[in-house]
Amino acid sequence: FAFHGPLPEADRSQCERILSSRDAIIDHIRRALPAEINAARVRHHGDFHLGQVLVVKDDAYILDFEGEPGRTLAERRGKVPAARDVAGLIRSIDYSTTAALLNATDLTPEERAILTPKLGIWREKATEAFWEACRQASDPALWPSDPAQARNLLDFFLLEKAFYEIEYELMNRPAWLHVPLEGTWRILKRHNVVQS
Repeated sequence: FAFHGPLPEADRSQCERILSSRDAIIDHIRRALPAEINAARVRHHGDFHLGQVLVVKDDAYILDFEGEPGRTLAERRGKVPAARDVAGLIRSIDYSTTAALLNATDLTPEERAILTPKLGIWREKATEAFWEACRQASDPALWPSDPAQARNLLDFFLLEKAFYEIEYELMNRPAWLHVPLEGTWRILKRHNVVQS
Protein backbone atom coordinates (compact mmCIF):
# COMPACT_ATOMS: atom_id res chain seq x y z
CA PHE A 1 0.00 0.00 0.00
CA ALA A 2 1.19 3.51 -0.71
CA PHE A 3 0.25 6.10 1.88
CA HIS A 4 -0.52 9.54 0.41
CA GLY A 5 -0.94 11.95 3.25
CA PRO A 6 -2.08 11.36 6.80
CA LEU A 7 -4.52 8.55 7.55
CA PRO A 8 -6.72 8.21 10.59
CA GLU A 9 -4.93 6.16 13.25
CA ALA A 10 -7.43 3.27 13.03
CA ASP A 11 -6.87 2.96 9.25
CA ARG A 12 -3.09 3.22 9.57
CA SER A 13 -3.11 0.56 12.27
CA GLN A 14 -5.29 -1.76 10.15
CA CYS A 15 -2.98 -1.26 7.13
CA GLU A 16 0.01 -2.15 9.27
CA ARG A 17 -1.74 -5.26 10.61
CA ILE A 18 -2.48 -6.44 7.08
CA LEU A 19 1.03 -5.62 5.86
CA SER A 20 2.57 -7.49 8.78
CA SER A 21 0.56 -10.56 7.72
CA ARG A 22 1.79 -10.39 4.11
CA ASP A 23 3.65 -13.72 4.15
CA ALA A 24 0.69 -15.52 5.75
CA ILE A 25 -1.66 -13.97 3.18
CA ILE A 26 0.52 -15.10 0.27
CA ASP A 27 0.76 -18.60 1.77
CA HIS A 28 -3.02 -18.70 2.18
CA ILE A 29 -3.61 -17.72 -1.44
CA ARG A 30 -1.15 -20.37 -2.67
CA ARG A 31 -2.76 -23.09 -0.53
CA ALA A 32 -6.36 -22.13 -1.25
CA LEU A 33 -6.19 -22.11 -5.03
CA PRO A 34 -5.34 -25.27 -6.94
CA ALA A 35 -2.88 -25.14 -9.84
CA GLU A 36 -5.82 -25.61 -12.21
CA ILE A 37 -9.22 -24.11 -11.55
CA ASN A 38 -12.00 -26.43 -12.66
CA ALA A 39 -14.37 -23.64 -13.73
CA ALA A 40 -15.20 -22.17 -17.11
CA ARG A 41 -13.74 -18.78 -17.96
CA VAL A 42 -16.22 -16.29 -19.38
CA ARG A 43 -16.43 -12.73 -20.58
CA HIS A 44 -17.34 -10.71 -17.54
CA HIS A 45 -18.57 -7.30 -16.48
CA GLY A 46 -15.31 -6.46 -14.75
CA ASP A 47 -16.64 -3.73 -12.45
CA PHE A 48 -19.90 -5.25 -11.24
CA HIS A 49 -21.41 -3.50 -8.23
CA LEU A 50 -24.78 -2.25 -7.02
CA GLY A 51 -24.25 1.09 -8.75
CA GLN A 52 -24.18 -0.74 -12.09
CA VAL A 53 -27.68 -2.19 -11.62
CA LEU A 54 -30.67 -0.12 -12.65
CA VAL A 55 -34.03 -1.38 -11.38
CA VAL A 56 -37.12 -0.26 -13.33
CA LYS A 57 -40.52 -1.63 -12.34
CA ASP A 58 -40.10 -5.42 -12.30
CA ASP A 59 -36.87 -5.54 -14.28
CA ALA A 60 -33.17 -4.98 -13.70
CA TYR A 61 -30.60 -3.71 -16.18
CA ILE A 62 -26.86 -4.09 -15.78
CA LEU A 63 -24.88 -1.10 -17.03
CA ASP A 64 -21.32 -0.03 -17.84
CA PHE A 65 -19.44 -3.07 -19.14
CA GLU A 66 -16.11 -1.26 -19.53
CA GLY A 67 -14.49 -3.01 -16.55
CA GLU A 68 -12.26 -1.53 -13.85
CA PRO A 69 -10.54 1.60 -15.15
CA GLY A 70 -7.28 0.58 -13.46
CA ARG A 71 -6.93 -2.53 -15.64
CA THR A 72 -5.46 -2.62 -19.12
CA LEU A 73 -7.76 -3.15 -22.09
CA ALA A 74 -6.29 -6.64 -22.58
CA GLU A 75 -7.08 -7.53 -18.96
CA ARG A 76 -10.63 -6.20 -19.30
CA ARG A 77 -11.19 -8.21 -22.49
CA GLY A 78 -9.80 -11.46 -21.07
CA LYS A 79 -12.01 -14.29 -19.89
CA VAL A 80 -12.03 -15.08 -16.18
CA PRO A 81 -14.08 -17.22 -13.78
CA ALA A 82 -17.55 -15.81 -13.03
CA ALA A 83 -16.47 -15.59 -9.40
CA ARG A 84 -14.76 -12.26 -10.17
CA ASP A 85 -18.09 -10.51 -10.89
CA VAL A 86 -19.81 -12.27 -7.97
CA ALA A 87 -17.03 -11.00 -5.69
CA GLY A 88 -17.50 -7.47 -7.04
CA LEU A 89 -21.17 -7.41 -6.12
CA ILE A 90 -20.50 -8.94 -2.70
CA ARG A 91 -17.92 -6.26 -1.97
CA SER A 92 -20.54 -3.71 -3.07
CA ILE A 93 -22.97 -5.11 -0.48
CA ASP A 94 -20.26 -4.44 2.10
CA TYR A 95 -19.98 -0.83 0.92
CA SER A 96 -23.76 -0.42 1.10
CA THR A 97 -23.79 -1.11 4.85
CA THR A 98 -21.14 1.54 5.39
CA ALA A 99 -22.99 4.02 3.18
CA ALA A 100 -26.19 3.38 5.15
CA LEU A 101 -24.43 4.29 8.38
CA LEU A 102 -22.66 7.33 6.92
CA ASN A 103 -25.89 8.68 5.45
CA ALA A 104 -27.82 8.24 8.70
CA THR A 105 -26.58 11.53 10.12
CA ASP A 106 -29.46 12.00 12.57
CA LEU A 107 -28.71 8.88 14.66
CA THR A 108 -27.75 9.25 18.28
CA PRO A 109 -24.58 7.43 19.40
CA GLU A 110 -26.79 4.88 21.18
CA GLU A 111 -28.86 4.26 18.02
CA ARG A 112 -25.68 3.95 15.95
CA ALA A 113 -24.27 1.42 18.45
CA ILE A 114 -27.46 -0.67 18.07
CA LEU A 115 -27.65 -0.34 14.28
CA THR A 116 -24.00 -1.14 13.48
CA PRO A 117 -24.06 -4.84 14.48
CA LYS A 118 -27.51 -5.27 12.90
CA LEU A 119 -26.16 -3.97 9.59
CA GLY A 120 -23.25 -6.39 9.96
CA ILE A 121 -25.72 -9.27 10.28
CA TRP A 122 -27.64 -7.97 7.26
CA ARG A 123 -24.37 -7.74 5.27
CA GLU A 124 -23.52 -11.38 6.07
CA LYS A 125 -27.03 -12.64 5.26
CA ALA A 126 -27.24 -10.65 2.01
CA THR A 127 -23.79 -11.85 0.97
CA GLU A 128 -24.60 -15.51 1.64
CA ALA A 129 -28.00 -15.24 -0.07
CA PHE A 130 -26.43 -13.73 -3.20
CA TRP A 131 -23.62 -16.32 -3.21
CA GLU A 132 -26.06 -19.21 -2.87
CA ALA A 133 -28.39 -17.78 -5.54
CA CYS A 134 -25.47 -17.46 -7.96
CA ARG A 135 -24.35 -21.03 -7.37
CA GLN A 136 -27.87 -22.42 -7.74
CA ALA A 137 -29.00 -20.34 -10.73
CA SER A 138 -25.86 -20.40 -12.86
CA ASP A 139 -24.41 -23.06 -15.10
CA PRO A 140 -22.52 -25.59 -12.91
CA ALA A 141 -19.55 -25.32 -15.29
CA LEU A 142 -18.91 -21.81 -13.93
CA TRP A 143 -17.89 -23.18 -10.53
CA PRO A 144 -15.63 -25.94 -9.26
CA SER A 145 -17.81 -28.94 -8.34
CA ASP A 146 -16.26 -29.14 -4.87
CA PRO A 147 -18.07 -26.55 -2.68
CA ALA A 148 -14.87 -25.81 -0.72
CA GLN A 149 -12.96 -25.09 -3.94
CA ALA A 150 -15.82 -22.91 -5.19
CA ARG A 151 -15.72 -20.91 -1.95
CA ASN A 152 -11.92 -20.62 -2.13
CA LEU A 153 -12.24 -19.29 -5.67
CA LEU A 154 -14.78 -16.71 -4.53
CA ASP A 155 -12.60 -15.72 -1.55
CA PHE A 156 -9.60 -15.28 -3.86
CA PHE A 157 -11.57 -12.81 -5.97
CA LEU A 158 -12.97 -11.13 -2.83
CA LEU A 159 -9.39 -10.51 -1.68
CA GLU A 160 -8.37 -9.35 -5.16
CA LYS A 161 -11.27 -6.87 -5.22
CA ALA A 162 -10.63 -5.69 -1.66
CA PHE A 163 -6.94 -5.07 -2.45
CA TYR A 164 -7.98 -3.11 -5.55
CA GLU A 165 -10.41 -1.10 -3.40
CA ILE A 166 -7.70 -0.36 -0.83
CA GLU A 167 -5.51 1.11 -3.54
CA TYR A 168 -8.45 3.03 -5.04
CA GLU A 169 -9.52 4.50 -1.70
CA LEU A 170 -5.96 5.45 -0.75
CA MET A 171 -5.66 7.40 -4.02
CA ASN A 172 -9.17 8.85 -4.26
CA ARG A 173 -11.30 8.61 -1.10
CA PRO A 174 -9.23 8.05 2.03
CA ALA A 175 -12.34 8.55 4.21
CA TRP A 176 -13.70 5.25 2.80
CA LEU A 177 -10.46 3.28 3.27
CA HIS A 178 -11.82 1.50 6.34
CA VAL A 179 -14.42 -0.34 4.21
CA PRO A 180 -12.01 -2.49 2.15
CA LEU A 181 -9.60 -2.77 5.10
CA GLU A 182 -12.32 -4.23 7.32
CA GLY A 183 -13.58 -6.46 4.49
CA THR A 184 -10.06 -7.78 3.85
CA TRP A 185 -9.60 -8.48 7.56
CA ARG A 186 -12.92 -10.39 7.77
CA ILE A 187 -11.98 -12.60 4.81
CA LEU A 188 -8.53 -13.35 6.24
CA LYS A 189 -9.95 -13.97 9.71
CA ARG A 190 -12.56 -16.40 8.37
CA HIS A 191 -9.68 -18.52 7.04
CA ASN A 192 -7.58 -18.11 10.20
CA VAL A 193 -4.89 -16.29 8.21
CA VAL A 194 -4.89 -13.50 10.80
CA GLN A 195 -5.91 -13.38 14.44
CA SER A 196 -8.08 -10.75 16.12
